[in-house]
Amino acid sequence: MPGVIALLDSTSTARVESLWDEMERRFGVAKGFPGGVPHVTFHLSTYDVEPGATAVVGRVAAETAPFALYSSGAGVFGGPSPILFANVARAPAAASLAARLDAELMAAGYPSTDTYYTPERWIPHITLAQQNLAGADPGAVLAWLAGQPLAWELAITSLSIARETPTSAEILATFPLGGR
Repeated sequence: MPGVIALLDSTSTARVESLWDEMERRFGVAKGFPGGVPHVTFHLSTYDVEPGATAVVGRVAAETAPFALYSSGAGVFGGPSPILFANVARAPAAASLAARLDAELMAAGYPSTDTYYTPERWIPHITLAQQNLAGADPGAVLAWLAGQPLAWELAITSLSIARETPTSAEILATFPLGGR
């Protein structure tokens, strides 16, 4: 599904990719999964790739100042296909950006089509494993992740519109944050 994401800075990207390498080596968790580019997602909708939605995201990015997010620890979204992730604090700047994207995209006719990404339910995170845990013990992977240094500062300097592929993400457009 297309979405509005913030790609991670090079240091944070390297940290996530190092975790992926180690998860593959230790637990057989294959690298790559839908959306498998280190990022934080702010909005998900089948409409996020529409030209009108792209214009809204570009305008919101130009009017948003860069900010920092902070991760700390690991978590899991349960269910038949669990998702392992690094927790990211729901900082005021991030919550404001997610709510603004939701409101402005909805007002322009491009509502979120994923209820987990509404302002009330949105949980910022960095996905570490999703749909690539077949044959692995998610509990063992999560226990290992809990012992890793996951307290990071994440510089958020742009927004991208991306579409997940079977093993990664296709970045369709990127807009620097401007803070005007």
